[in-house]
Amino acid sequence: MVTGAPGAGKSTVVPELVRLSPGNLVVMDMDELLDDAGRLLGIDIASPMAAPIWPAYNALWLRITELIRRSGIPVLLLSPAQPAELPEGRWLHLDCPDAVRRKRLARRGWPDAQIDEALADAAEIRKLVPRSVRGDVSPERVAKSILDWMRGERFGKTLSLWGRFRS
Repeated sequence: MVTGAPGAGKSTVVPELVRLSPGNLVVMDMDELLDDAGRLLGIDIASPMAAPIWPAYNALWLRITELIRRSGIPVLLLSPAQPAELPEGRWLHLDCPDAVRRKRLARRGWPDAQIDEALADAAEIRKLVPRSVRGDVSPERVAKSILDWMRGERFGKTLSLWGRFRS
């Protein structure tokens, strides 16, 4: 699991992860089941009214990853979730400085209140998932760091990953 609050660079790094691990890894972003308006089956999952469906959405992703893992191929899921919401697997945090996150989300047209909520989410994830990689460098560099972390986890090694990063 690679987690990160909105604006960390999760969706941006997916193509690089796929490119750097052809056929060796299934890479999925939780946003991939959503339509262009951020809805799942017509429900805007970012709205507070969608809170009751999040456990079912998370359970769906756990089931999908389990089905793929049966084939023997490792699965990497990128998600804004926290470990308590998706309790299986090992966790890495994709993070970036708050100023970078604010700029990225403003370019998406997010209102200030929603950006502030994303910054609060980032602060919470930093507490819960202390191992992190920087999301404010090139997507290729981010992908290589994530793949190095995965290799280290698979073979029981601890990798530095540029040290602990904090914004």
